[in-house]
Amino acid sequence: MTEAATKSCEGCGGAISHDQIVNRHAGLVHGVLLCPACVQKKREEAIAAQKAAAAARPATDVADEKIALDEDLESPAKGPSKIRSFAQGSTLAGAHHESDLKRPVSATNEPPTRIRTFHSKLTPAALAHMDDLINEWIDADPDVYIKNVTTMVGPFEAKHVEQHLIVTIFY
Repeated sequence: MTEAATKSCEGCGGAISHDQIVNRHAGLVHGVLLCPACVQKKREEAIAAQKAAAAARPATDVADEKIALDEDLESPAKGPSKIRSFAQGSTLAGAHHESDLKRPVSATNEPPTRIRTFHSKLTPAALAHMDDLINEWIDADPDVYIKNVTTMVGPFEAKHVEQHLIVTIFY
């Protein structure tokens, strides 16, 4: 191992190899370069601090807490809400109204007459959830015969603009 390939731990002065940094056994902790032993020591200190903080919190008795129900709260404004959701009624909001559609679902040898769009964040859990939704939708309607599927990754505007996988199913 050459001198250029190692760095020094700012905690104990020990040597840190490039492989230890790449494998995340050593690295920056709160801006300080630490070796694997010092990183482990910091983890143990953090766990001990969390346990001490949890023990220091006063225990609350659930029976003593009062729960306010919606009926107990006074609403200052009577009348229709001025809050509108643009997603209501949208196929992307999960409110599909297939009973309102006039064209029947096409047969297997005909071109598609309907579409359904699904979207998901680009995380493993979100993609698995979208898979489940698509499978449940197909299982719930045996008349659905998928003719074509398109996919696209792009920004999806909600509370925050995030990249989403958008799947459009033509049936």
